Amino acid sequence: MVPQPHGPPGHAQAPATPEAVAPPTGGTGATRDLHPQMALLIEADGSHWTEMIFRWSGITAGGFLAWFFSGDWLCLAWIVSYLTLNAVYLVALSGVERPVGRNRYLLALLLNFSLSGLYTALPVYLVTFSDPALHFIGIVGFLALALHNLVQHRGLGIVAVWDQGLIVIGGGVVANDLYQGAESWPEQVMVVTGTIILMAYFLLSYRSNIAVHNRLRRAERLRAEGQKMEAVGRLTGGVAHDFNNILTVILGNLDLYREIEDRTERDQLIDEVEKAARRAATLTAQLLAFSRRATLLPETIRLPGYLDSLGAMLNRVLPANVDLDIHLPAATLTVHADPNLLSTALLNLVINARDAMTDGGTIEIYAERLALPTPQTKGPMRRDGHRLVGEFCAIHVCDTGPGIPPDMMEDVLHPFVTTKPLGQGSGLGLSMVLGFAEQTRGTLLLENRPEGGLQASLILPATGPNRPAGATQASSVTLA
Repeated sequence: MVPQPHGPPGHAQAPATPEAVAPPTGGTGATRDLHPQMALLIEADGSHWTEMIFRWSGITAGGFLAWFFSGDWLCLAWIVSYLTLNAVYLVALSGVERPVGRNRYLLALLLNFSLSGLYTALPVYLVTFSDPALHFIGIVGFLALALHNLVQHRGLGIVAVWDQGLIVIGGGVVANDLYQGAESWPEQVMVVTGTIILMAYFLLSYRSNIAVHNRLRRAERLRAEGQKMEAVGRLTGGVAHDFNNILTVILGNLDLYREIEDRTERDQLIDEVEKAARRAATLTAQLLAFSRRATLLPETIRLPGYLDSLGAMLNRVLPANVDLDIHLPAATLTVHADPNLLSTALLNLVINARDAMTDGGTIEIYAERLALPTPQTKGPMRRDGHRLVGEFCAIHVCDTGPGIPPDMMEDVLHPFVTTKPLGQGSGLGLSMVLGFAEQTRGTLLLENRPEGGLQASLILPATGPNRPAGATQASSVTLA
């Protein structure tokens, strides 16, 4: 959600210079971002609510049954302790933002280990009773632990090792109890042999499951790389084709220039050569924006007049069944950006909205002032982990299409990722817009609207940096 502006109208204050503030690192050196490892924990233990509710219900029911058959109040204390620790663990997994520090990740690991250890304690305790019902509940608890770890914790490295250790300990306790209850040495041999075979088979199955999971992940990465190379091929072919057309126009007009003596016709030919050269310059600028190496020529732009003049160009790319509604902002609203690259970015967002509405619809464009952070929310975070602080302007492009699937909301900002059907999109448009926004000291936010459709918010500085005139220099931003 884009933070809303605050403060009464006409509130006068010295505008803060927009900047990207880095999160504290806890030291002078570079801090390793452990967000990928934390994301695996969140995916395994904090995102499948149906599984979690079912698991909590089963654990609570098992604890009550154990208390009912044993009369031991420790079973009820175990239920309360487990659910409380699980709630603390979920809190630790919630609200995670990049970068994730070492201490935050170690805390999540410690809670994960403690939760698994606490869970294992009750089945171990129950198999020490002579009551067959308690034995059964304890063995079912071990089986549930094995299934949970086999399905949810595969590929989690040290967490998987800890889980296997707990299962081996639990299996050893069960086997020891059966061994002690055996009435003859053949029965004892059967218990020991069966336990060894069962533990070995489980560990091998666990390793095989992890290997299959890793192979699937590698296959997905190779498929993604193949798609990227295919997109690069399409991009290269398209650029070569465009430049070939431009060079054909330039060379053809120059050949005619040598043969024609009339000055008026020669001037017309030179005009065509100049137009072709400008088209080549525009294409080069778009490629530089994609590569985050564009040379910016920012200036303070008054948005009402700028958006009004941009309307005619945007309408030319829209079909008859798509309406464009531009709400002109207050006359004093400004943005500090390169006007040519800004128009290209807005054109990309409008084309993206147009392609999302195959049956027609409405595209709305409006702008507002943002003072970040607000009392309610922190400033938006860029891909490099920096938060936006200061006076900004948000230009919103809204459509009435289907929006973007929530699981792809972050991915579509990466190069070569698209939600369009195969062959209908290269996945470069939003990536180019994001590259321009971050190079301009801003960012791009995407959000599905409650009433339907997508809202793309291009957040850019409202004022220029505090540096001498002419000192603005292009900076390169590489996104992960």
